[in-house]
Amino acid sequence: MVKVLTRVLLTGMLSFAIAAPVLAEGFVARAQFSTAVIDREPIDDIGNVVKVEYGEIQRVYFFTDLREMSGHQVVHQWKLDGEDQADVAFEIGGDRWRVWSSKRLMPGFDGTWSVDVVLDGQVIDSRSFDYVDEY
Repeated sequence: MVKVLTRVLLTGMLSFAIAAPVLAEGFVARAQFSTAVIDREPIDDIGNVVKVEYGEIQRVYFFTDLREMSGHQVVHQWKLDGEDQADVAFEIGGDRWRVWSSKRLMPGFDGTWSVDVVLDGQVIDSRSFDYVDEY
């Protein structure tokens, strides 16, 4: 009986030790595109399609609520139709860290925009929207 209990406890501890590094890497609790961020919160969710307003410049924000990533660097990689446009890096200073970046979109920048959330060189989340020319 003691051998069985010891074996079960050791197996459980070993399983936890193997799973613990995965949990330590953190996760994205929320991610969304917005027209603004106020008091560290997005004011809206623009959805999957943004229409080009002729002659207007539109700023689109990408907001992320990051968990369990203290001490790491996270990058928002902005892409247009798969081509890199901008990288915005953040040093994460706590177990819950809210960050955002933005891009000014003008007529002619239509296409599929995406932002990859990169933690220590690996994409951990990705979101996209279509910037559509209305005319």
